[in-house]
Amino acid sequence: MAADEPFHTDELLIIGPGMLGTSIALGLKNRGFTGNICALARSTDTLKKASKSGAYSMVTDDPEQALDGATLAVIAVPLSGFRSVFAQIAEFGGPGLIVTDAGSTKASVIADARAGLPDLSRVIGAHPMAGSEKAGPLAGDPDLFAGKPCILTLTDNDDPQAVQVVTAMWRALGMSILTMSPDEHDEKVAVVSHLPHLAAVLLVQAAEELGGLDLASTGYRDTTRLASSNPPMRADILLANRGPVRRALAALIEHAEQLDQLLAAGDRDAILALLSQSRDARDRWLDRKPSSDEA
Repeated sequence: MAADEPFHTDELLIIGPGMLGTSIALGLKNRGFTGNICALARSTDTLKKASKSGAYSMVTDDPEQALDGATLAVIAVPLSGFRSVFAQIAEFGGPGLIVTDAGSTKASVIADARAGLPDLSRVIGAHPMAGSEKAGPLAGDPDLFAGKPCILTLTDNDDPQAVQVVTAMWRALGMSILTMSPDEHDEKVAVVSHLPHLAAVLLVQAAEELGGLDLASTGYRDTTRLASSNPPMRADILLANRGPVRRALAALIEHAEQLDQLLAAGDRDAILALLSQSRDARDRWLDRKPSSDEA
């Protein structure tokens, strides 16, 4: 599909109009999408805030009403809610409904879709690598996705029209598209997204135990930003992707133990080499592509 093909769908439904879902709605509206955008949520408070955001044509807690006439649904709920969402889609979704998502894992999403839907050909898994430690509809940012990568986990059984529509939507938000298998996705995001969150959590735990927060400044603030992320959402992610996360965590522990041995030995040359290698690797990454701001 041409990179500049415009995005169009008759009725867009955001299932879970939190920060991510509302950022999608606002981003599309700011970039020329003029169709109806409906929000479906269970919480009255979320629906009130979604209405105040100005992103939606309609907000509702009724899945039958929300899915009636919807042509594209974007699932942006916590991972623990995907299975019930797919059950609602199976019951109320139209035969031509295209489904994509913003979930941080993909193998678990496919498993939930397979458990709830008879046909997965119009379910196109996606993971926009963008986010924030902020939460809720009023934290929606129309520019959240601009310049960031979006991963699509495509299969040979995908409906070509569904792939085109979903690709056009993420591109309309200013994202670049990458494709890979669900398993490859889950292994890689465990390293570059889920492990950094855990590292921030452990840094906070260490400071709480050992003290020093009265001295902490911008370096500590920036390094631990991800520890402020939504705990229920993050718990869902860690459990859904626990195999790859445990492998990434084991690698981090191994590197920490090696560094501890260098410190014990007082080996300045080896420590300097480690610091320099890591600095150079990060600098090469920054030169190669814009950094992802996923929380």
